[in-house]
Amino acid sequence: GYLINKAARLTKCDLNTALTDVGITSAQWGLIRDIFLTESMCSNEEEKLYKLTPAAIAERLRADRPTISCMVERLVKQDFAYRVYNPNDRRSQIIILTDKAKELIPKLELLSDNTLQKALKGFSEEETMQLKKNLAKIIENLKS
Repeated sequence: GYLINKAARLTKCDLNTALTDVGITSAQWGLIRDIFLTESMCSNEEEKLYKLTPAAIAERLRADRPTISCMVERLVKQDFAYRVYNPNDRRSQIIILTDKAKELIPKLELLSDNTLQKALKGFSEEETMQLKKNLAKIIENLKS
């Protein structure tokens, strides 16, 4: 566990440094990415009503709801996201990315890829693929 934890922390630290100029953290980037990917996979507006709520996002990211709510609040203040009330449940809100956030995604992906390339320096393509397979297996094992 120590090595995986240390690698994750160092990767996150490097990515946070790279994201400084953009003004977001790696956690906020993870949230933006989750919302973007989820929204793009929704087949209709009705599906968005339950997949883009803070509760659904928290469940997908395995984070507690207050943490997600604070991160959403920061994204809203930075004009990267906005909230709309769920027409089916006024107590629920839907989180939507702004055009500003969507336009920034390619740059965020590039910065993220650069961090990953740094982390995998010296790995062969075969070693990289094997590492990804092993990490996916670990993730799957721990999901339950």
